[in-house]
Amino acid sequence: MHLKNKTILITGGSSGIGLEAAKRFLALGNKVIITGRNRSKLEAAKRQCPALTTIQSDAANPQDAIALFEKVVNLGGIDILYNNAGVGVGPLNLGIPSEKHLQGAIYEMEVNYFGVIRLNNLFMDMLKSRNETAIINTTSILSIVPSVLEATYSASKTALSFYTKSLRSFRIYK
Repeated sequence: MHLKNKTILITGGSSGIGLEAAKRFLALGNKVIITGRNRSKLEAAKRQCPALTTIQSDAANPQDAIALFEKVVNLGGIDILYNNAGVGVGPLNLGIPSEKHLQGAIYEMEVNYFGVIRLNNLFMDMLKSRNETAIINTTSILSIVPSVLEATYSASKTALSFYTKSLRSFRIYK
């Protein structure tokens, strides 16, 4: 795949792996759109890399996903969807189940797994209509070697890993 003159959408692109990927894609001559929940982080990323297009969006929010899709359509579409947004709510308090832990696990699944599926479903036809497209999903080493302290995070990333492998093996996206 040629990584030049592409338009790339990176969720969770305002810091960490997402921002570093955005910088590298920009350096290769691509147009890069990043998303994130935190407006101030998006503004800081834009100050570092003025060529970035930023859109505030929460990967766990279905309405935000639809609004993001519409904004991207108005910007001309994308060639690469890079699902990088991810959250971990913290370690499990072993032996003490709680409603707070369950709510954290639900949020991790919403962002780390269901949010990816939601965006893939929204952008699939767009990606299939273009040449040389891709979907990139960020998983974690914890999808291979789970952590007892990060059990629900590990489970969310394992689900994403299996989903990604299924997409790749069936090549339904292209």
